[in-house]
Amino acid sequence: MKSRALPTLLALATALSAVGAQAQDTIVTVNGQPIARSQYVKRMEVLPGVGKSIGGKFFEASPGFLTLQQMINETLMLQLAKDKGVEPSETQITDEIKFRTDDNPDFVKAFTMLGFTQADLRYDIKVQLSEFNLTTMGINIADAQITQFYETEKKAQFTLPKRHKIRVITIDSPALKKKVDDQLAAGKSFADVASELSVDISTKYDGGLMGVIPEDNLSGTIKAIVNGMKEGQSSIWVPGQTQGVEIKFFLEKTWQSEVMPLDAKLKQRIRRKMMVDRGNVKNDIEKMMTNQRANAKVEYTGTPFDNQLKQLFGPDK
Repeated sequence: MKSRALPTLLALATALSAVGAQAQDTIVTVNGQPIARSQYVKRMEVLPGVGKSIGGKFFEASPGFLTLQQMINETLMLQLAKDKGVEPSETQITDEIKFRTDDNPDFVKAFTMLGFTQADLRYDIKVQLSEFNLTTMGINIADAQITQFYETEKKAQFTLPKRHKIRVITIDSPALKKKVDDQLAAGKSFADVASELSVDISTKYDGGLMGVIPEDNLSGTIKAIVNGMKEGQSSIWVPGQTQGVEIKFFLEKTWQSEVMPLDAKLKQRIRRKMMVDRGNVKNDIEKMMTNQRANAKVEYTGTPFDNQLKQLFGPDK
């Protein structure tokens, strides 16, 4: 199954659907001058310089056109899954959200922080599962096949490298450096100090967290610093790439290289991969979607993009 976040285009589509009721609502005010939601939505529809990559090449297209194209294709995908008898059930959708939340506890939170609702989340998961179910129609993988795949690929695919959980604090002045040192010396946690004082906006709002990083992905200098530290220890100040900037590292935890155990979660991932690999050979989803588009009855009601859409989905039927 292709992993994809809810497209930004869906956000555009949501905004477009709200125009009628909220056309003149002020969305932001600049020095006392309001910008209306209708202006915002219209600008989104035709914003230049937007497009998507196809086959490694960038094609420019209006956001409004891309949004409608995406929504029509999603609708056809859902209808195709229903026609083929593989429409995702509410239980399957719920189980998928749980699977992703178990893997990433902030999965739902990150989604809803963008302004989307639980209903939006379930819709997006339903579209993804529709594609997965269509791709894997008639494919069954036995537990013995999973075990055999795991044993064959254990060293290549399922061995985790040595990795480190690292936090950083970045400062750009002697005064700020002293403030950081004073707070750390007073016993304040590295994460709290990073959130309050670090000037690195890419990490400060998550307590300075750089992430869990494979050791081989660290540069030579940083790797040497980290390997010279113990868990729970911070480094000396290290010069940054910009003059006057210094960085302090904190090693929160280190994991040695290890083979991932064949637990229930890994079995599920392997089963999905094997199903998709075999389904891509057995089920031609692109052909199915091409036929679905060719047979679709699409009616156009005067959008600015009707002519472009008719090139993809045909004239009114």
